[in-house]
Amino acid sequence: MSDIGLRKVSAIFSWSSVLSLLLASLTMVAAATQARCQEIGVSDNEVVLGMWTPLTGSTSLLGTSERDAIQIGIDEINAAGGINGRKLRLVVYDDAGSPQEAQASVRRLLSQDRVFGLIAGSTSGSTLPVLPLIGREKVPFLASISSNRNLLVPPRDNVFRVFSNEIAHADRLLEYTVKKFGVKQPALIYTSNDYGIGGEEAVREWLGKSNIALKASERFNQGDQDFSAQLLRIAQSGADALYVWAFAAEAGVITRQAKDLGLKVPLFGGAGTATPLFPKAAGQSGEGFIAVTFAPFLADDSTNAEIVKYRSALRSKYPGGLPPGRPSEYDFAGYAAIKIFAEGLSRAGRSLTRAKFIEALETLNDFRTGVMFPVTYSKASHEGTAAATMIRINAGLAWEVAQ
Repeated sequence: MSDIGLRKVSAIFSWSSVLSLLLASLTMVAAATQARCQEIGVSDNEVVLGMWTPLTGSTSLLGTSERDAIQIGIDEINAAGGINGRKLRLVVYDDAGSPQEAQASVRRLLSQDRVFGLIAGSTSGSTLPVLPLIGREKVPFLASISSNRNLLVPPRDNVFRVFSNEIAHADRLLEYTVKKFGVKQPALIYTSNDYGIGGEEAVREWLGKSNIALKASERFNQGDQDFSAQLLRIAQSGADALYVWAFAAEAGVITRQAKDLGLKVPLFGGAGTATPLFPKAAGQSGEGFIAVTFAPFLADDSTNAEIVKYRSALRSKYPGGLPPGRPSEYDFAGYAAIKIFAEGLSRAGRSLTRAKFIEALETLNDFRTGVMFPVTYSKASHEGTAAATMIRINAGLAWEVAQ
């Protein structure tokens, strides 16, 4: 071959090499750009969810119920192929019901684990303090534990609630009991945390609108076991009914001590009392206790297909026997939460962003999970429902729907 031919061949190979390098570089730039543009917590094959909740301490029933339910729901979703080509992964931290631990857990979820969104949350006292942080980061948060009104007051673009709030609970409980029992001089005992304070405010508001005054209002600290001083003052007040705004185990002890002290008025409870732990703590003194719950079904006797399926999955998770108080209504709140979250992800599409997910949730109208009341969200309201159910402890010391 002549020198001219060799130079032509060499030139062709040189240009081919340049083009190959150029194409490779463009491919790398495109991949890097796509990686940079990918939403936090989202990869080609995974979406990461975060959760902080009480797994230990006096309110651990709430957190363990929701953690198990959400993980069971995720396992079912992933087994069916995921959502829009992506599997879900849950990262969970125990805040033990402590606001300080909640702050640390949420910071870790956002900065270290870099989750796409948050689910469930914690008790009101460990949820409300972290809302500013969640809001600044514009992280979607689907709450299924806190019923405090201030979760969504003022309205928050990134926060949604799965079940009814404390105002709806107080309204339903008081409308039912005042009418049925002719209550005219009620008393209230409540826990000093955000859950109890929010309940006390809601009860006072309803009574004020009905021109009914509280005869006595007593508070206690979470973890207290002796309520005799508060109960004696309530007995001396001449109250004709006692409303208890506390978590179930404490409410059970309050009920038992009230009966031991000879208090002969009917006792009623907020939604925090309505778990299987109440009758365990109250014993025979709990018979006749009436409470409001955010769940439409009872955990232990419903023939609802979705609840039957969930109970079976929970038993498989604990082959040695279910933990005390399980399943609880918080199992179903968590199970509903992951179904709602999944529906939002599905509607948001493959090109997933936090903003698209929030917009997708706002399109849910009468969305049914099969285990909780249907939810409806819009740009104007992220309160999913105002529905609640009245239940009572029967002679067998089990919850039943109150007629």
